[in-house]
Amino acid sequence: MERRSERDNTSPKTGRRRILRILAAVAFVVANAVVLYFTARSDFSKNPPAIPQNPFAGRNLGYLLCAVGCLLLAITAESAKFLLMMKRLNERVSVRQAFETTMLGKYYDYITPSGAGGQPYQIWNFHAHGYSGGASSAMPMASFVTLQFAFVFIAIVVFLFRNDAVDAVGIRIAAYVGLIFYSLVPILIVLSAIAPKTSARIVGFFVRVGAKLRLLKDPARAFERAENALHRYTDSLGMIAKSKSLLSLMFLFSIVYQLAICSIPFFVMRIFGGQLGFVQSLCMCVFVYFSVTIIPTPGNAGAAEGSFYILFNQLDTSGLFWAMLIWRFLTYYIFLLTGLAIYGVRAIERVLKKRRPAEKEDA
Repeated sequence: MERRSERDNTSPKTGRRRILRILAAVAFVVANAVVLYFTARSDFSKNPPAIPQNPFAGRNLGYLLCAVGCLLLAITAESAKFLLMMKRLNERVSVRQAFETTMLGKYYDYITPSGAGGQPYQIWNFHAHGYSGGASSAMPMASFVTLQFAFVFIAIVVFLFRNDAVDAVGIRIAAYVGLIFYSLVPILIVLSAIAPKTSARIVGFFVRVGAKLRLLKDPARAFERAENALHRYTDSLGMIAKSKSLLSLMFLFSIVYQLAICSIPFFVMRIFGGQLGFVQSLCMCVFVYFSVTIIPTPGNAGAAEGSFYILFNQLDTSGLFWAMLIWRFLTYYIFLLTGLAIYGVRAIERVLKKRRPAEKEDA
């Protein structure tokens, strides 16, 4: 009875905390719903579909399975990188942790402008689940850098050998500019390791440009933060780079991830009768992805879907809408929905975990 009365005395505080947690959860869900709504409206409102009763009647749904298979391959490749790093750094090896870190990293990439939220969240997530400070920083940073290098490598190969993959001059120019900006981080990381003074001058140049354009309120602080972030990237990658075989495997898995994601449009088009060849589709996809990398909106909303019409414009009106919907779902919305699902599962687990001691006490 005494224990019960003690719990009753603290119930107002517990109740307030519970209400605050519920309100925070509701706000979180509403914020995500708003992001989903505005992104979906941006994606599809300009091209209302002529929706048949059964849009998939007579379609080869085997291609849909191939598109889903590409997504699963990409997720597996990215999760495998974390498993390899966990083992190499003598940390707890957890398939669930690797998968959740992958999906939540993409989730925060896609809901934050310019994809700035993924790595900070992954670092925090590893810390929160008991991984050491060094490993918590090293694994997300190394994963990010190898992914960047892999996509830059693919783009250079495509731009050199299949420059004619896209006829639109504007898309080609935007892709070249996107490649330059996309390459800055990995190039600066390498330079900071082998020529720190040169990398500092490059960072300073971009900070000065930002200051002249009045994009930075405090240039000195921006330079300091950029330089510190660069050193963190370099130190983190150095922990992983001690093993050449691990770094090579991570680069290989990053290549697999990028190629798998860029293969999805080909299979989606084939569902609706598109006849574009696989290599042509892949190369066009690389051009399109790099052409929208400089767009700062979450998930490149407002630019990605418009650019991808270049890939899907051979389809009829109905096929175009459904192809866009499936492609966008497999490469964007699925990560948002999975992120929300992971948070839901974690919330349920926390509730069950708190109830077990209380049930034992009552017994």
